[in-house]
Amino acid sequence: MKRILAVDDEQELLDVVREYFEGRYELVTATSGAVALEAFCARRPDVVFLDINMPGMTGIEVLKACRALDATVPIIMVTVSTEVAIAEQCMREGAFAFVPKPFDLNYMDHMAAVTADQSRRRG
Repeated sequence: MKRILAVDDEQELLDVVREYFEGRYELVTATSGAVALEAFCARRPDVVFLDINMPGMTGIEVLKACRALDATVPIIMVTVSTEVAIAEQCMREGAFAFVPKPFDLNYMDHMAAVTADQSRRRG
């Protein structure tokens, strides 16, 4: 079963994501950057959904750290921000995609399927 790591400081959002993907993917969640990095190392995901705006370690910092650990895992940045500069920075740092909140779960499901397949082919 393909593994998704979903990272967001809003537990309610993670609960919705868990409910949606349950049974089709193994879902690992984290509410902070530090916990996300631990999960990334312990159980390498096939795809990561990563919130940018989190207290403490930002999503961009987590993105950089994940890229240093394994550049083949697709990371999809998720945020309420619509600033083009932030999206550009994420893409420069190696993000696979940038998705604004609120996001469509069907679209995220499609992104998970496409990126997880690519990740498996590379790994």
